[in-house]
Amino acid sequence: MKDIKKDFESFAHDSSSNASSLVLKKIHAQLEKELPSPWKAARGLGIAHLASSFITLMACSQFGVRLFFEGAGLMHYFMKISPTFCMSFCGALYLATTFLLARLLLTPDEWLLILRSRGLSIASLALISLGGLSLASHEVTFETGLLWFFGAALGGELVTYVKSPHLWFSRHLPSR
Repeated sequence: MKDIKKDFESFAHDSSSNASSLVLKKIHAQLEKELPSPWKAARGLGIAHLASSFITLMACSQFGVRLFFEGAGLMHYFMKISPTFCMSFCGALYLATTFLLARLLLTPDEWLLILRSRGLSIASLALISLGGLSLASHEVTFETGLLWFFGAALGGELVTYVKSPHLWFSRHLPSR
């Protein structure tokens, strides 16, 4: 323990700029290695979006696009309230599931990187998804697309405000 204390005292009393510069360079190099890559965070968000799209399109048809099963699914229940609610809630469910899954899959540093550009992430995923769904289905009109986009943006935004860094499920997953 005394060796560490002596090392610290010699470092603190050293007036040489070369020694402190070398230490600072090592610290910066270590920080650069530990910082999350924006591309890795974007890739993780994309993987989460593909997985959640698969899950969501099994339960709720978005503009008539459905992966499996016959029938209306959740749309049947949402339409009982109103068609406006159905479009908005389907969009909210679609993007909220993405960000919920991304929260579980990404590391805390990658999640913070996504949160720094939250508006861009939400808007780009919603617009890309809306474009893909409109290519797959001819039921997308300006009004329904706008309602779906509003619901998707609101659902994605609300999920990002969950304060817990990890949800209950992630506490029980094995650590990386």
